Amino acid sequence: MGKISYGRDEEVVQRMRPEPMTEAEAKAQDTIDDVEFEIFKHKMHMIGLEGKETTMKLGASTAMRFGDVAFGIFTAQGDLAVCATGIYHHAVLGQIPLKYIVKHLVEEPSVGVKDGDSFFYNDPYYAGVHNADMGLSVPVFHEGRLICFIGAAVHTGEAGGSEPGGTVTAAKSKYDEGMLIPPIKVGENYQLKEDLLNMFAAMNRDPRTMILDIKARLAATRIAQRRVLEVVEEKGADFVIGGLRKILAMTGQAARKKISRLNDGVYRQPRFLDTLGEDSGLVKIDLTVIKKDDQITLNLENSSPMLMDRPCNSYFQGIIGLAMVYFCGWLFHDLPPNNGLLEAIDWKFPDGSFINAKGDVATSIAPLVQITFTHGMFQSGARMTYATMPERSVASWFSGFSIPTFGGLNQFGEPVADITPEINATGCGARMDMDGVDAAGAFFATMADCSDVETTEADKPFLYGFRNYYNGSYGHGKRRGGAGLGYSLITHDTDYLLMGSHGGGSKFPTTQGLFGGYGLPSLFVRKVAHSNFKELLGESNVDLPTSLEHVYDGTSPETGSVSHGNISAVVEPSADGDVVYSYAGGGAGLGDALERDPEDIMRDLATDMVSEWAATNIYCIVYDKETMRLDVAATETARAAKRKERIASAKPYDAFVKEWEKQSPPQDVLRYYGEFPHPGTKALVA
Repeated sequence: MGKISYGRDEEVVQRMRPEPMTEAEAKAQDTIDDVEFEIFKHKMHMIGLEGKETTMKLGASTAMRFGDVAFGIFTAQGDLAVCATGIYHHAVLGQIPLKYIVKHLVEEPSVGVKDGDSFFYNDPYYAGVHNADMGLSVPVFHEGRLICFIGAAVHTGEAGGSEPGGTVTAAKSKYDEGMLIPPIKVGENYQLKEDLLNMFAAMNRDPRTMILDIKARLAATRIAQRRVLEVVEEKGADFVIGGLRKILAMTGQAARKKISRLNDGVYRQPRFLDTLGEDSGLVKIDLTVIKKDDQITLNLENSSPMLMDRPCNSYFQGIIGLAMVYFCGWLFHDLPPNNGLLEAIDWKFPDGSFINAKGDVATSIAPLVQITFTHGMFQSGARMTYATMPERSVASWFSGFSIPTFGGLNQFGEPVADITPEINATGCGARMDMDGVDAAGAFFATMADCSDVETTEADKPFLYGFRNYYNGSYGHGKRRGGAGLGYSLITHDTDYLLMGSHGGGSKFPTTQGLFGGYGLPSLFVRKVAHSNFKELLGESNVDLPTSLEHVYDGTSPETGSVSHGNISAVVEPSADGDVVYSYAGGGAGLGDALERDPEDIMRDLATDMVSEWAATNIYCIVYDKETMRLDVAATETARAAKRKERIASAKPYDAFVKEWEKQSPPQDVLRYYGEFPHPGTKALVA
């Protein structure tokens, strides 16, 4: 038993790989028939899926209702063995709170772990991301013996910080970020403790959603508990204990085998983040992926220093969680998603870096830090897999976040605080043989949904002026990225609302192209205060913009006080009729845009999926805008001229490097960067 020290346990967060196999687990595996084991795996996965779907059906927050749910079955030691999710970072991080419970609470006389208990947590030091990501777990006992744990983790839209919506853009320390709860017992004897629920409600701007989300997690885990016990009654406790351990062991073996088939190599991908929260500035994540034999090592030395008074920090365990989004969804897509995969992964984090946070620093916008890293992981992974698995070498999905946040009173006078769901409709990256899928989802939650607008309008204080594909949101290339969504949100029937935005990429685009493909444009927020949009809508004005590109073509009759700002924005008052315009990014392009089939471009023009400017200036096609007929000969001539222009502007690599190394961003941009160009933080084993 580990004695609670009333401080953070720095040892337990290091235990992200499977715990040593117990004697009981080893003995139990010897009795499991291969056919029975396959049936068992399928049953456990179906139990997980039922739990995930139940959580979604019963929850109230945007993320829970539309699928940002990780539902898992864990061993009695806390290792994730079975996972039903498309949001893999929550799943693999769910082991840390459970290992804390096993270490500190199982034998603690004042707490204990018994049948009918339930445990809640949201401290990002253990949950790995930020305060708005919350989880609940229950132990499963049979005849007094702990068999396993079951848990559900998902972003709840409000954590009670100094800003609503779960992210605190202006946070200076963890004390600005709201409720901060290490694993705590919230239920006994199959009942939640009403005094604790009342305390949670008092910490939250939207208590109804907070409590409903907790109860949704509990209801789903209880259903899964009953299903697991049915298997125990049929096959025996030893069978289930041994089966869960066998899943972990086989996953680790398969992961190492798969890695061994890749070419050994070193893949470097520095990534840059342009926001520190409420103000802009450049920080660096310097990723080196080393593949040798059957292991992959992630080395992150020379990443920028820790930010002592900004929320743009992440715990190292959160970075590993986001690495698993790539590994589970792309490289190990055909293996069970569990922390057995981490037996094939090693990591080195620099001490004193903003990606290895310590002390009381704020981590509210850690998700933005983590997806910046993940973009580097995708870029490195695409190069690493290209020679042996080209079908897995995919350009990056949108990696920047573009999430409106809000809090206040809705149109019914009820308290609300949450995010809107458009982040779940970004475009996926282009592939070697085809374009990316439009509005496919989010790379970190590929099974999530963005809701229909009527559902969001039903209980949130918004009207949508439009929400549809935005042809300026993706990267061009031989294969283009999938388009994301452009949208307008109109504050509706309330004057008591705060609106902000969470994201990065307004100064330094977040998502690069692959193998010559184009990256994404910068993100933005356009606000129109005192807009007449609702009045024009009431008049059925046919000139109102119906897509984001129409907002800027000079034909909109909308009037009001217009401003453009950073996608990372602190909340500010928004009154009835005020309008926000933004977009969820598309995927990156792959390959040279001059090699794109002109007929594909013509089809995109016909469906308004590419702009006339891009068709002419990026793809260099020539066509009659009246008849929409392609001029093949003129297109070939235009493309040949563009290639000659490229050659004329080229210079030898050594000359380019000599000139490039003289360049530097302005010093005020680098104030948090560290030493330029290499911040100087040294890699230590985390």
